[in-house]
Amino acid sequence: MRIFPHSYRIKIIKAQGRPASYMRKAIVISLMLSMLVMIPATAEPSTMMEDSTEEERQPRGGDGNQTMRLYSDGAGCWNHYGANDSEGMGAMEDEPWWEDDIDSGLLEIDLWCDMDPALKASFLLDSEGVFGGNIRIELSGSWENGVDACAGNNNGNCENLNISFYRGTEKFHREEITGARDGDNNIPLNFPVNEDITELDGGSDSPQIRFEMVIAGNYEDGGLFFPSEGEKALFRLYLENNSTIDWPVLPVSWEEGFDIEEGGVKADEDTPGFTTVLAMAAVAAGAVAVKRKQE
Repeated sequence: MRIFPHSYRIKIIKAQGRPASYMRKAIVISLMLSMLVMIPATAEPSTMMEDSTEEERQPRGGDGNQTMRLYSDGAGCWNHYGANDSEGMGAMEDEPWWEDDIDSGLLEIDLWCDMDPALKASFLLDSEGVFGGNIRIELSGSWENGVDACAGNNNGNCENLNISFYRGTEKFHREEITGARDGDNNIPLNFPVNEDITELDGGSDSPQIRFEMVIAGNYEDGGLFFPSEGEKALFRLYLENNSTIDWPVLPVSWEEGFDIEEGGVKADEDTPGFTTVLAMAAVAAGAVAVKRKQE
């Protein structure tokens, strides 16, 4: 039950002795107050409106909107769910990539691609679903221990490519790529959802992807009387539509009223402020009743 302040009760009692014109004014004021109470319950402040570009980079309903892509400015790496990124041109504008190389010695790759902008959406993964997609990389050098540049002093120090996936700082999948070869590689992704990690709730749950690899190079420049020998160590990650990850998000995540804590769509509740509106209407009704009693 709504408890009215003492000042409201005094005004209603005093109204009994007022003329009809006063009663009409009381009714109008009560109705206006009712309308003012309803405004916060229905209007959304402009500060809640997301920038359209940032919104496009968040996962959302519709075909293709749960596909993550990788981007780079030639230095760092990031990911998001948008189909383009003017800042992520990488080393080449027409076919962007991120790369690192070394002529001789060990090239140690530990590349993190954080989500940027940070995740704002909340969604559920299909516990019986699978991640899909493709990662395209180009390699040169040696990464198999005991072979070529990974023999001798480097034996035991080389590593195959490993790709790890994180929810925030929590790793939920790691895959070692054993079939990579010199040159261009398209690495298909096809792994099941981790049943212990099916909820992503914005902010600290922003997805990350990590690439790890150790490649040995043994390139030596030639001279006037002898040719160049060996091979450089190169790791090149192709970006945008060349490297995509499809997330198996449950469609219920995009329905109006979705509540991740409830695991689905939350039942309708009374509109905020509805009880207050009824109380204000009661004030107006009481004023009308007093008027009729006087007549």
